[in-house]
Amino acid sequence: MRFLIIPCYNEFHRLQESEVVNCIDNLHCVVVLVNDGSTDKTKQLLQQISLVRPAVIKVLNLERNLGKGEAIRAGFNFAISHGANEVGFCDADFAVDHHDLVRIFSKLDESKLAYGVIGSRIAVAGSTIERSVFRHYFGRIFATLVSAILKQDIYDTQCGAKAFRINSTTVNVFSEPFQSRWAFDVEILGRINRLTNRQSSPIIELPLLRWIEQPGSKLNVFSRITTALELFKIRRSLKSWKSL
Repeated sequence: MRFLIIPCYNEFHRLQESEVVNCIDNLHCVVVLVNDGSTDKTKQLLQQISLVRPAVIKVLNLERNLGKGEAIRAGFNFAISHGANEVGFCDADFAVDHHDLVRIFSKLDESKLAYGVIGSRIAVAGSTIERSVFRHYFGRIFATLVSAILKQDIYDTQCGAKAFRINSTTVNVFSEPFQSRWAFDVEILGRINRLTNRQSSPIIELPLLRWIEQPGSKLNVFSRITTALELFKIRRSLKSWKSL
């Protein structure tokens, strides 16, 4: 069974019912909308959306704001407890097109040895990747830091479109809280690499065909700098994650 997690914090004016339904129809999945302690009318909106397809749209309400990483982790554990064998996530602004989400899950199905497939915002011929200059260059600096500090050679760790195969390793990965509110993606990939200890990466990076940056990001300049500094804390935490 395939699940898609969508973390939602004050998304009343951005989350669209049609996008959620598109994901269900194209991915043939269960969508879990995680309300991360929103203070606007997001909770009511999610309940309204869930009534459209109550069998396949689930709402998970967190009493207080825990951050995107913990909202996604809660969604993963909900999906795992309900029999998921593949779980993905994307942002509530749907900067990623649902066609690319289909490609990500399809690549995971094709690659039997892969633990996960992650979207990558690489601007190549035939793709449409629209990001602000600041976000692009900060992303390149962040990726360089990840490579230097954590030894993870991944072009785009922070793309909000990923899918993972559920097995004993990934269940373990999502069993413990993340150290960072925003760099949790790095922790997921780092935990998988530490637990598998494989010569080749168990993660596949798939260039997206379309990514359109949406206004209203919760991540400001200060948060971005703080997130970069948290990489050192993540490096320390990853030392306790070892393959059996």
